[in-house]
Amino acid sequence: MCISCKGKSNTSPSNDNKHDSITEINDSKSFEFLRKLGIEEESLIAKDDSLPAPSDRDYLLTAKEQGALLKGVITSNFNLSDTASAYLVSVRQINDNVVLCQYKYLFSDLEDVYIATYNTDGVLIDAMYAGNCWDKSDLIDNPSDSTELICAEHTLIYFIADHEFTYNYEYKEIEHNINTDEDTATYSKTVSMCCNIEMNGKIVISLPEADAYEEGVFRLWSGSDSKEEWDLIGKIQTLTHYPYSDESVLDKWDSLGNSVDGATAESFIFNFFNYVFMPQPEKVLKYIYENREYKSLSLTMPLGFYYTYTPQSRKNIDAAIARLDNPAMLAYYREMTELWLSND
Repeated sequence: MCISCKGKSNTSPSNDNKHDSITEINDSKSFEFLRKLGIEEESLIAKDDSLPAPSDRDYLLTAKEQGALLKGVITSNFNLSDTASAYLVSVRQINDNVVLCQYKYLFSDLEDVYIATYNTDGVLIDAMYAGNCWDKSDLIDNPSDSTELICAEHTLIYFIADHEFTYNYEYKEIEHNINTDEDTATYSKTVSMCCNIEMNGKIVISLPEADAYEEGVFRLWSGSDSKEEWDLIGKIQTLTHYPYSDESVLDKWDSLGNSVDGATAESFIFNFFNYVFMPQPEKVLKYIYENREYKSLSLTMPLGFYYTYTPQSRKNIDAAIARLDNPAMLAYYREMTELWLSND
C-alpha cells in the first residue's frame, strides 16, 4: 500500500525550490565528498522512485569510508566489529545541497538498513533506521500435512517527489498448499509513514505520523495475549523508524516503556538500546537527566540491562557518560551505574 503524503505536511519546501524530477538536479559537486573517499557514485544512484532492496551487488565500505560516513548513523563513534560489515546500497540527490545515502549493516544474523542525509561537504545532517526486513519470508508452521504457514515481510521507501517519500512495512501470513502449489494470504498488516526531507536535509514525519491497515485473522502466535503483544511490538518497531532529529520521539519511547513486560520488554530493551541510544547516546542521557523528576524513567531500563549485559555494551555506555560536559549529569550517572551494578 503506497500512500501519498501530498498536502499532509506544512514543512515541504516552497515551490520556488522544488524540482519536478530528480533528473533536473544536475549539480555534480553534490557527490564530490563520496569521490574524495574513492567511491564512484554513478552505479549507486537510485534510478527509480523507490530505493532498491539490499543485494549482493552493494558497495562494501572500507574502514576509512565507514569512519567518514557512518558515525552518528549506526553508532555515535562507529567502529566496525570483526564480525560485521557495512555496505553503501544507493545514493540519491534530494536538492542542490542535500544527498541521501542508503546503507546496509550486516552483523550476527541481521541485515539492518539505514538512510542518512548529508550536505555537499559530507557532513551528516539526519538519519533513520529503515528496518531489517526488506524482502524476507520464513516457514513458521505446518498446520497439516498438505499446508505450510509462511510469514513474509517487505519494506519499501518510495519517493513521491524529490524531497518526499513514504516508508511502508508490510507483514503477511500466507497459507501454502503443498499439493496445488497455491498461496492464500490469511492475514496482512501494513504500516506507512510519510516523510519530508526539508531543504536543510532534516527528515520530518508528516501527519498522521503512522497509518496502519490490517486484514484477515492473525495466527502467528498462540495464546490469549499474543495479538496484544504483537501490536505492542509493532508500536516499538515503528518508533525505531523515527528520524534521529525528531524532538518528540523520546517522550513516546518513555510513555511506551510503561506498557511493556515479558516479551515486549525484551523487544523494547533491544530496539531502544540499538536503534536509539547507540546512534545518539548523549541525546538520550541528557533527556533522562533533564526529566528525572517528573518522567517515569522507563528509558533507564534498557541502559541498566545493557550495562551488565556484556563488557562491550558497558564500555559503550561508560564512554557516552564520559563525554558529558555537565558535572551534575556526570555525578547522576555515576550513581546510576553503581545502582545498575548492585542490582545485577
